[in-house]
Parts: sequence; C-alpha cells; structure tokens
Amino acid sequence: MTQEERLLSMQQWLLEVKKITLADVCERYEISRDSARRDLVKLTQIQGIERVRGGAISVPVTGHVTAYRDKPLSLDKQEIGRVAASLVEPNDFISIDTGTTLSAMACYMKLPATVVTNSIDVLSHLADESDIDVHFVGGKFNAFHRAMLGATAVAQLAQYQVNKTFIGVCAISESGLSTASEEEAALKQAMISQAEKVILVCEIGKFAQQHFFKVCQLEEVDVIVTNQAPPQDMINIIQSNDIELIVTDQLARTKV
Repeated sequence: MTQEERLLSMQQWLLEVKKITLADVCERYEISRDSARRDLVKLTQIQGIERVRGGAISVPVTGHVTAYRDKPLSLDKQEIGRVAASLVEPNDFISIDTGTTLSAMACYMKLPATVVTNSIDVLSHLADESDIDVHFVGGKFNAFHRAMLGATAVAQLAQYQVNKTFIGVCAISESGLSTASEEEAALKQAMISQAEKVILVCEIGKFAQQHFFKVCQLEEVDVIVTNQAPPQDMINIIQSNDIELIVTDQLARTKV
C-alpha cells in the first residue's frame, strides 16, 4: 500500500473512530514508527484533522457562524445563564462577553456587583439594576455580534482588573477555545488576561468543534458551565486541566 492509499484509508478511519495513535497506525498498516510518524504529519495537513501527542484527532473545522440576533434563546441557554449568574458573589468585579447565553445570564443578576461588558444586550439587561455598576467599553460597533469590538475595546479592557470573567465561545476542543472572528478572539483574550478566574458558558453543541481563530488553551479556563455532559474524552481532558465542570441538566435531575 502506498502512502497516498494509507492516507485515504486513515482519513476514513478517523471519521469513524475520531482519534488514532502512532501505535495504532503501526499495527494496522504494518509499518515502522518512522513511516507512521511521516504519515501522521501528512495526514494532519488535511483540514479537520489535528496532530496531538502520540497521534491525530478528527476536529471539524467550520466557518459558519449565526448572527447573535438570529440565535434563539432556548431553555437550555436560559438555564446555563441562570447557573452562571449564581456564580457571581456580592460585590464581585466581573467582565461579561457577548452572546445570547451571556445575555440570559445578565437577566438573572440581582446582587450588587461591578460589571464591564462589550455587549449591548448585557448592558440593556443590567441598565435598570441599581445595585449593579456597569462599565461599557467603547470602540467599533459590530452588528453581527451585537457588541463593541476592535483595538479600542481591547485597549480599554486593559484598564480593568476583575475577579471573574464570563465568556462565550464558538467552539471548544482538545486544542482549546476558538472562534470564527479575529476581532472577537482578541476581545475574549483581553477579558481573560485581566481576570483572576475564567468561566466559560456554552451549550453542548460547541464541544469537539474548532474554528480558525484561537482564543486560549483549555488550561486557562477555570470553570465550564454547559447543559449536557460532554463526550468522555472531553471530560478526561477537562479533568486533566483541573477545570470545574458544571452540567445544568444534572443539577436539574438532582433537584428532582
């Protein structure tokens, strides 16, 4: 079997099993470790396949993102938002990213706190809360994300130090957090860099996905709030990075 034939076979194999190791390749194709290593290097040049320690994984890469105004506010998002809001303690200094789930979070916030945000929806929800002091970053308004993005917003965030930041994400994989927008990635990075604790809120559909612009490694995240338990391989990665995982549907069952 030629290398080209092996690569086609390995690509199909990865679609089925999601992850293969160097040892797997050696055994399946009866080739040396050096040959298997060269095959993996070639294989990971294909979009949607990523090299990891000891092998390769299949990670769907997508460029499609729905505008926030077109995203429905599902019951799952509302529950994630409610649980995320419960992590805010009295007189916390926090930053809140843009996104429908984070807008839902703002609806549940009632305790006194200081909030910095770039989201016009978060600003709108918190505007009438007399105990919440809101700082809104400037810059260029992005209608697609319903938020202020760009260099001015990033520079202004550097003026704030917060206890916690609550961020959304387009995709989360073994490689970390990613998004389809370079400006959005830069804004999230700025929020993360100014926070003592990073809390990620996302629905289960964001797991095992990857976008073009990297936000951060998983090791930079402290807490993940989601609606369903992710696949076991992702749970293992989350645990290995000492991240607290909060699953809202499990909390609901516990209450029952």
